[in-house]
This record gives sequence, C-alpha cells and structure tokens, in this order.
Amino acid sequence: MIIDAHAHIWYPPSFSLEEFLKWAAKLGIDKLCVSKLPSLRPSSFSSFSEANKDVAEAMKAHPETVLGYCYVNPAYEEKAVREFRKCLEEYGMLGLKLYTDCHCLDPRVSPLIELAVEFNAPILIHTAHIQRRYIKGDPPTVSNSEDVAELARRHPKATIIMAHIGGGGDWEWALKAVRGVSNLMVDTSGSGVDLGMIEMAVREVGAERIVFGTDNFLSSGIGKIRGAELNERDRELILSKNMLRIIERRGLP
Repeated sequence: MIIDAHAHIWYPPSFSLEEFLKWAAKLGIDKLCVSKLPSLRPSSFSSFSEANKDVAEAMKAHPETVLGYCYVNPAYEEKAVREFRKCLEEYGMLGLKLYTDCHCLDPRVSPLIELAVEFNAPILIHTAHIQRRYIKGDPPTVSNSEDVAELARRHPKATIIMAHIGGGGDWEWALKAVRGVSNLMVDTSGSGVDLGMIEMAVREVGAERIVFGTDNFLSSGIGKIRGAELNERDRELILSKNMLRIIERRGLP
C-alpha cells in the first residue's frame, strides 16, 4: 500500500477529482489524504467551511481512497474550533490542515492542537524552510521549520506533520532543525527533487518520522522515493506504514 499524506482537491474546471484519482492509481497510490484551500486568503469562515464540505463529499464518493483534512483559519477562534470538531465528528476526517492564515505559534492555534490531541488527529502544517524570518513575498504568518518544531515541543502529545520538505528553501537546515523532536513528522512532498534529500531525511530524523506526500506532484513525488537509496524497510515505512499507524491511531479504516 502507498498512502499520500499530503494532497489537495481544487476547483473545477482546472481540476477533476476523477482524473486525479485515476493518475494516482496509475502510479500505485492507494489512499490520498486531501484538503481543499480557499482561493482567497486570509480565509473567511464561509470559504473554509464550504471547502470542508467539498472534502467531505469527496470522502463520501471515494471512501476507500480519500481521507480528509479539515482546513480552518485559526483567527476565527471558537468558530474555527467548532468547525474542526464538526469535521472530526460528523465528517469523519483524519486531521487538521493549517496554512498561512496564522503563524503556527499564534496563541489562537493552540485550541485547535488540543482538540486534535483529544481525537488522536494529525496536524499537517504548511512550512517554508527559510532561515530568515521574512522573505519578500512571504507574509509574516508563514511558519518555518524552527517554528513548527517549537509548536511540537509545546504540544508533546500532538502528532504534527511538517509539510513538503521538498517544497523549496533550505531543506538541509530544515531537517537539522527538527531532528530532535520525536512527535514531529516530515513529509516528502513538494516540487523539489534534489539529489540526496530523502536519504538525508532518513539520516537526520529517521525513517520512522517520514511520511510520503506529493502536494499533487504525483509523478515526481513517487519518483524521488523510488529513486532514493533506501533499504526496503525504510522505503515501506515512508510509503505506507508510518501514515497507516497515524490513521489507525485516529480510529479510521
């Protein structure tokens, strides 16, 4: 089994869920953990609640293949927490997706993390692997690897997934920033396919803390795992076993 821990559904006509799942299947991907991000950010309550309904519909249409992340803007505080609870209890979603509406160390994020812990739900956090705090074009709400590591230290019972180690920026620095934080996973997604990236991730954080993801870069996503110099145990942990353990802890089939 291959589980994509980081994928998205988008808006028609530029995106077709049926076509996306067809191509995933051709590449041997059995399950996809998806979220839907509103096109305008900071996200409004109506936009992220509608996006979550679309994810729930995708889950209902493809129950064997699609698992959902709830997406919220933490700035909505209690309303965001209620939406996340609804996604967990009514929609049966896997976990939480956080983007750049709020910095991950913003106090308004903590109640969402605490609810995730209550439900054994993972939290997937968009991360930019930058050493300087602010780079032209990035809002100050973008979290870097040190920020996500600090969040994981503050919430040691949470399962946090740092998104797209291959998503751009200094991935060598990023891996070293998170290597000592046992409840922080990293995903392999992103457009970056640099030689040695996956091997270094295994050396620095351990195969037990890496999950396969594509961020919708399906062919390059699977290619960099297939092409990496890994033993079969580590490859299997990354492609399926680690994420399967997270899904089972959440109590989902």
